[in-house]
Amino acid sequence: MKVPNSDSTRSRAGGRRDATLERLVDAAQETFAERGYRAANIHEICARADVGIGTFYTHFDDKRELLQHVFVDRAVSFSSLLRPADVLDHHRLVACLRSAVDEPAVIGLFRAWYEAVLGEPDIARFHAEWRASTLKDVAATIAEARERSPSDGPRLDPAIVSWTIATLAREMGIHDRKGAPDLDALARLFEGLVFGGVIAD
Repeated sequence: MKVPNSDSTRSRAGGRRDATLERLVDAAQETFAERGYRAANIHEICARADVGIGTFYTHFDDKRELLQHVFVDRAVSFSSLLRPADVLDHHRLVACLRSAVDEPAVIGLFRAWYEAVLGEPDIARFHAEWRASTLKDVAATIAEARERSPSDGPRLDPAIVSWTIATLAREMGIHDRKGAPDLDALARLFEGLVFGGVIAD
């Protein structure tokens, strides 16, 4: 499956992003987030983007390819925002968690993505590769944060912590929950996993 990366959405003239493609990606993210993968359809996405079906097919072969492009362009970049300094500062970590929770289009996109993972072999293969790479990056962030931390609590392997955190985030993201999550408690759980104890303010 051919999927352009984020850089391929830039035109050759001046490095500006292709406005039509950008509208398609915006409309697709909204539609997938609201309706899920199976219920979303190309006609609705094109209507939202104010483009014709023919224009869609100049950029993508099918809905599956579009979802993968949107996921790479929006969700993958969003998931790489956590830095070691955020892990070391409780208030910054809460702010990072809040920004994720306050992005319904990203959370909805993750739900659509996991729906597609279950039914699309190409998406499932890509997801396995992406997940392995993401878990490795998060483990590296954890290891770097630990090097800067004075905490001397018992330490779990960063790869295990990374997997646990990713699993918790997925569960929080793909299942509807009533009310806002307790972000302070979630951050303290994260810190306990990373540093082997609760970090004081």
